[in-house]
Amino acid sequence: MADAAEVVRIRDAVPGDGDALAELHARSRAVYYGAGGHDVAAVPDEGYREAWRGMVVDSRLAVLVAVVGDDIVGVLTLDANGVFPTNAPDETRVRLVGIFVEPDRWSSGVGSALMGRFVSVARRADAVGEVDVWERNSRAIRFYERHGWTRDGTSRPGPAGADYVGFVHLP
Repeated sequence: MADAAEVVRIRDAVPGDGDALAELHARSRAVYYGAGGHDVAAVPDEGYREAWRGMVVDSRLAVLVAVVGDDIVGVLTLDANGVFPTNAPDETRVRLVGIFVEPDRWSSGVGSALMGRFVSVARRADAVGEVDVWERNSRAIRFYERHGWTRDGTSRPGPAGADYVGFVHLP
């Protein structure tokens, strides 16, 4: 648990954040994929770093970082194209690409702070939030469910023979 004196600030990512975000993401996904029986590198290679540098400046994405003191401890990425129409009348959606938190900061409120920002964005747009979660990431599934997300019945293939399952958050 984070020290009560620690304040989580959320800010827009800046171009210089790319490498730190690549490192954070690699560490986080290595832990949750590893817990599900799928090994991935915990240290990013140059291609991985370049991908994160590109995401930070990609106008199609909004990348927000959670900061405690001077340390980046979490990241939220969402589709910056904003809301998009669906086949359902009068429904729009906003896509949560992902939330990742430093593993030693899990259960400290960082993920909840990032989720609060996403829910705020979706509510302002009167949009349904949507996200895919690896079905073996039981920790993340519990996190999303605690924050009001429900499975929508969709899925797509994922690594290690386990699907990504769709969740929605209603406005």
